[in-house]
Amino acid sequence: MKYTKAVDVWALSQEQRKQLQIGQWVLAGSAKGQWLGQTARSDVAAWHHVGIKGWKAKVSTLRAYAKNWS
Repeated sequence: MKYTKAVDVWALSQEQRKQLQIGQWVLAGSAKGQWLGQTARSDVAAWHHVGIKGWKAKVSTLRAYAKNWS
C-alpha cells in the first residue's frame, strides 16, 4: 500500500480509520502525527512535536500497545 498526504482523522469514520496504514501521517486539527493502529476502545497515534526527544522509542511503545490490545 502507498502512503498518502496527511489525512484528517477527525473527518474519517471508524471503518475508514481501520483501513489506515500503520505509519501514515495524520492530522487532528493542527496536530500532526503518525497513525499506529487501534485498540478495542481507542485510536493510537504518536503526535509529533518539534524537537521531541525519544521519538523512535515513543513510536515503538505506542505501536506495541496498539498491536497487543487490538
